[in-house]
Amino acid sequence: MSDAPRVDADGLPLFPPLPGGRPAQPAAARSVARLVAGLRTAVVTVHSDDLAAMVVFVEHEPVDGVAVRGGQRVDGPDALDEIAGARVEDVTVTEVPAELARVVGSYFLPTEMRGVPAAFVVPEDFARSLARPGQRGCLLVRAGDALGMAFMAGGRVALAYRQDGAVGGLEQIAPLFTLPGATLWARLGPDDSPVVVADPPVVAEPAPPVSPPPPPSVAAPPPPVVAPPPPVVVDPVPAPPPPVPDVPNEPELAPLDAALAAAREVLGVHSVRVEGVLRRADPTPDGLRAAARSLGERRVRLLSQATMELVAERVEAALDRRDASAQRR
Repeated sequence: MSDAPRVDADGLPLFPPLPGGRPAQPAAARSVARLVAGLRTAVVTVHSDDLAAMVVFVEHEPVDGVAVRGGQRVDGPDALDEIAGARVEDVTVTEVPAELARVVGSYFLPTEMRGVPAAFVVPEDFARSLARPGQRGCLLVRAGDALGMAFMAGGRVALAYRQDGAVGGLEQIAPLFTLPGATLWARLGPDDSPVVVADPPVVAEPAPPVSPPPPPSVAAPPPPVVAPPPPVVVDPVPAPPPPVPDVPNEPELAPLDAALAAAREVLGVHSVRVEGVLRRADPTPDGLRAAARSLGERRVRLLSQATMELVAERVEAALDRRDASAQRR
């Protein structure tokens, strides 16, 4: 069996480190099938000359994993089929906390972001932007030999840790963002896993003390009559959109400059994500209007479709105001 470290297509470790785990060689089992039959919550890793695989078990069920054999890669619980014929001596079982087992499989999702300088982002805000409802993922911070991971599930950061540290919150990896040359990698996918990420326990408030009943000789007063609260009427008509801010001296701006100014009013520093579309368009009002309308059909990471449609509306409105003002001059 080769001792060379296994890396994936991104140059990152093929398997995530497992902090706090307790590895064990399953010498008592005579086959992989008999070995996995007795597992509850653990990670099974296989290293051999022709196979590298990891399968995650939660409550006796395989929930995620990856298996690489030659040029073939199998992702998800089906990785269990790939290790069925492995030798028991090539298998390691690592017992891990249940909260880690439920999310660690997100490490194997497709890479959506590569090598972004960590110095460009605020750790808490950036991780929160990736932790969207309906999506799970893994944010990796790499600085030299140091590697940190934050796992997102259920619309929040579920847990984070460094490869040589303890499991905790985002504070476990935040110091890595400030190291020279630190880069960010994000692996994201739909949160369609059957594994449920447990929410923090809810502590019930103590019930108010109950007053003792009055003596039998004293008649208790009747309870006060409390009128029901008036019904809450919800206005079904949505609130009007916010007013379109005026752009100073729009009549004097060239069409492209007016369009860019309107985009910056909505997006601020994030306007760089859409400015290329406007700059590549025909610099006439009609050409820029067509480019603006195309923004509503584009998908830009970290910008919602509603935001893109708002940018398109603001750009077209700025061009309309510029044309109207120029005609009055």
